[in-house]
Amino acid sequence: MAELDQYAEKSVKIFNFEKQRRRERPIRRRAPENLLRRAGGLKRCADLRYDQFTSLYRLWLSYFKKVLEQLGQRIDERLLRVDYHGALLRVADAPNKTQIGLHGIVLHESKSTFQMITKRNRLIVIAKEDAVFQFVVDGKLFTLFGNAMRQRTHLRGRKAKMPTTIPFLLN
Repeated sequence: MAELDQYAEKSVKIFNFEKQRRRERPIRRRAPENLLRRAGGLKRCADLRYDQFTSLYRLWLSYFKKVLEQLGQRIDERLLRVDYHGALLRVADAPNKTQIGLHGIVLHESKSTFQMITKRNRLIVIAKEDAVFQFVVDGKLFTLFGNAMRQRTHLRGRKAKMPTTIPFLLN
């Protein structure tokens, strides 16, 4: 019996069932990594002028001409992968009929919108959904469908990896 009591004492553990206080940690908010969002977006920049961005448009034109030279005849599929920051776009069709005919230089492109500055120094936000955009380069009219571009710009530019299959080895 003494052996049994001794064995029982060794196997019994002491548990503390009282609730322990957890230290509350302060929630740390990180600053947005996007410099545009960190600054509060383009809406807070009231002193933007169209003249400031004409050099950006000329830079974009030279970029797009180089892209056209490289593409040759395969323009359709690659047109969606081009960066449109600095492009002079015109809204050809949109669900909001008041936006049709507006044009400006693209300052910011997000997943679902283009933010453009017009010649009247107005910042406008155009939704890509169900909208049609046009631009002209070297006398050629290019048409973009907003639904095809409703993707993050950095994801749209990546080339999808082809799934590779490993053949079975037979002896």
